[in-house]
Amino acid sequence: MQPRRRGPAPRRERGNPAPRHPTGNTRRRWPRAYDGGAPAGPRNDRYRRLHDGGERRVEGPALRRRNPSAMNRLRRHPVRHGLIGLTIAGSALPVAIARHNQSIRNAPSHEQIMDFVPTPKLTDTAVGQAWRDAQQGTADRAGSAREDVIQRNLQRYASYDVPRDLAESIYDLALETHIDPDVAFGLVRAESTFKNSATSHVGAIGLTQLMPATARIMRPGTTVEDLRQPDVNLRIGFKYLSELLDKYNGDAKLALTAYNRGPGTVDRVLKKGGDPDNGYAHMVMKDIPADNAAPAQLGD
Repeated sequence: MQPRRRGPAPRRERGNPAPRHPTGNTRRRWPRAYDGGAPAGPRNDRYRRLHDGGERRVEGPALRRRNPSAMNRLRRHPVRHGLIGLTIAGSALPVAIARHNQSIRNAPSHEQIMDFVPTPKLTDTAVGQAWRDAQQGTADRAGSAREDVIQRNLQRYASYDVPRDLAESIYDLALETHIDPDVAFGLVRAESTFKNSATSHVGAIGLTQLMPATARIMRPGTTVEDLRQPDVNLRIGFKYLSELLDKYNGDAKLALTAYNRGPGTVDRVLKKGGDPDNGYAHMVMKDIPADNAAPAQLGD
């Protein structure tokens, strides 16, 4: 038996080398746990393992922390960060490329590069040359058509020995007054057989057999001497036929009949319900083949 101490006993025996348990006063619960004595009550080995160097039994989450699974080891491994970085970079690479291309397209420097395309300068000389080329192409096509019509009519009326210059005047003045050239050739053939010196018994003069009074209505001041000039006679005669075509809404048959009989006579016959045709229109257009026939009046 240990001698009893005198005086107030210390609350704890601080000089005792026995360690303390972090959760309570071990010596108070187990008075002889560290001096070789046996505990008075049921033995609890977990305290002894803590202080005698024994291995602590680990269960639950602590065991999983000490023995991590393969996934946990991968999560803690330094390579994990590299794999995550590669994954992020792989998914973000297409987006980054698209944004880069968009920024290049929107950049002013890119627009300058795209706009730097060599184009011909639109100078006055270039524009004038283009206009002349277009006009030349149109003139070439018109000249080809003109030559075709003139040659066709020269062959058609070869028995009349039509001069080349007269044929050209008939074609040009017919277009000027919006008359079909084939009808114009037929009109001159029917009126004067291409003879400028022709004069009818009623006083009609020239290639288109114009009466002086009608000529003065169409062009005031026209004299008989003027009507002997081929170009003047053709221009006034074709203009008169053009006005008759307008009067009868483009009906070539009525217009040619009125040219021969006079519009007053044709109107009176039509008013009475009769047919004013006297065969003149057929005589003018009989030599024009159906496949070459064109409207008697050309558009503007």
